[in-house]
Amino acid sequence: MNNYLEQFMSFLDIEQGGSPNTTKTYTLVIKDFLVFLEAVKVKLKKLRKEHIAKYIQYLREERKNGSKTIRLKIEALRSFLQFLTNRIKLFSQNPMASSDFKYKVEQKDAESISEDQMEALLNAVEKEIQEAKTALETTTGKKTLWKKRLFAAKRDRIILKMFLGTGLRISEVLSIRMKDVDFADKSIKILGKGKRFRQAFYDLDEVEDEFIQYIEDRKRIDTEHDYLFVSIKRYDKMTSRGFQILLKKYLQLSCLSLSISPHTLRHTFATLSIEKGANLKAVSQILGHANCDITIDLYTHLSNNHLRAVMQKCNPLSKEVIPIEERIEMRKKHLAYLEKTG
Repeated sequence: MNNYLEQFMSFLDIEQGGSPNTTKTYTLVIKDFLVFLEAVKVKLKKLRKEHIAKYIQYLREERKNGSKTIRLKIEALRSFLQFLTNRIKLFSQNPMASSDFKYKVEQKDAESISEDQMEALLNAVEKEIQEAKTALETTTGKKTLWKKRLFAAKRDRIILKMFLGTGLRISEVLSIRMKDVDFADKSIKILGKGKRFRQAFYDLDEVEDEFIQYIEDRKRIDTEHDYLFVSIKRYDKMTSRGFQILLKKYLQLSCLSLSISPHTLRHTFATLSIEKGANLKAVSQILGHANCDITIDLYTHLSNNHLRAVMQKCNPLSKEVIPIEERIEMRKKHLAYLEKTG
């Protein structure tokens, strides 16, 4: 069984171009499934549809897994069994047909934060920067600790701005290497899901100067690797978990919900960009989505502030006069959008 799993992991990584996170997740799911089969005394080559059904029932009733988690595990198992059938020829017929076990998950709107909340979060980081600067100016003894704290706070600020200004995933931000930055083009080469490359642009008014300054600070640190974002303990590559802990600290300082994650900030970029009039196809490419339909499914909702503004401007009781030309143009855009998505 372990041999099959190793071959499957290699298949995901090399032939499918799966991300390290996908390979890791699928591996954990398959290992768990194989342990379940041992517990119920079923050999893998004797696997049948009813055994898979029992596993899903076990996940739902005993593990108390949510529908989203169960669907992910089903897809991992489906991919594994398809590999065993088509590549390894373990089964003459796949025990899990493509139409089996379609698990519905309620589609939720992508969570995002408001511009005021964005400002509060960035202000919390700015306060940390100013505190470190003040300490460096007034401390008479060793200043090493405060220099590290200043470097870390500047690093955190630029990472947050990368999420909010470019919509990158946390894995993409933390995987940036010094060699990926093109100073002539003012862009960064990003390796996204499915091992697809795309460009992220840092020449934004609120990002560029701080980004370049951070790189200059980073160059002064001697490391055996060239990852751009590093921890300050041993200057290793910063981990997703490490940044999530730091984010929670800034959320507490800014009195924001601790449920806000790096992915929330990515959603914020997409939601607010579209509300400001950004082209959906452009946003889709910036986010690194495989196709525009994914972007439409996630971001056709609007924030409460946007809905309130629409009601205030366009409701029948409003005294605001909207020029006829503007009404006709907006009507055309709405009809074109409905034709594409309906």
